[in-house]
Amino acid sequence: MTNDLKWIMASDIHFPKHDPRKVELFTKVVKWFKPDALDLLGDIDDADSTSRWSSEYPAEFSIPISDGGVTGTRDFLKDLRDITGSNTDIHFHDGNHGWTRHGDYLAKKAPAFLEFITPDSLYEYKKHGINWHEYNAPPVKRFGDMYGHHGESISKNSGESVRNDVNNWGVSLVRGHSHRMGAYFQTYNITGQELRGYEIGHLCDENKMDYSIQKNWQAGFAIAHVVNDYPHMQLIQITRDYTCVVDGKVFTA
Repeated sequence: MTNDLKWIMASDIHFPKHDPRKVELFTKVVKWFKPDALDLLGDIDDADSTSRWSSEYPAEFSIPISDGGVTGTRDFLKDLRDITGSNTDIHFHDGNHGWTRHGDYLAKKAPAFLEFITPDSLYEYKKHGINWHEYNAPPVKRFGDMYGHHGESISKNSGESVRNDVNNWGVSLVRGHSHRMGAYFQTYNITGQELRGYEIGHLCDENKMDYSIQKNWQAGFAIAHVVNDYPHMQLIQITRDYTCVVDGKVFTA
């Protein structure tokens, strides 16, 4: 039996295309919330320069690794561990950006370097005691019925992407990827099974993201109070004036 274990989740920060005020707001909440568990649900490192969309174009390595998402992600992981202390269970889920892009790029351009360049050599998560999960792996069971993953499906409206993943995987899921906030519920009356899905928004700077003209996106993150092994999930919206409310407390950045 678990009595009010506190869990916080964020995704789609896209360093160095992040919004510093959104990231600041999230870290303020983390410091106050004192979570027992923290999940980063993918696309923390934007990895634009190693994208297949940049390959053979001027954008290829237009942002050096040392100045881009790798360094920002590495520093962010260190900051989170410093803020939360050694007892918080931190999980870093890769997304379709991040190591997925870097690894695919190396496999195509310089496969011999894969022996020396790894997710940990880039992000240094091991020295902070952070758990790593590959994007091309199944969702990871976290608490109660809830699994975590960056997400695969992309639809045009909030809640639709996670609906597809919930139905495809057959588990309750919290995920990122869509940059939207939304929830989906499916109850099977005969078996009594209830599946839940949550898309948790983003912490990036929409103006720096150039792959979508109409950005039907919502900024935010998620928290949960896990009571008797059941995660009571809450989507936390970040308003345009950089305000959010968590458990009745107002935060601004």
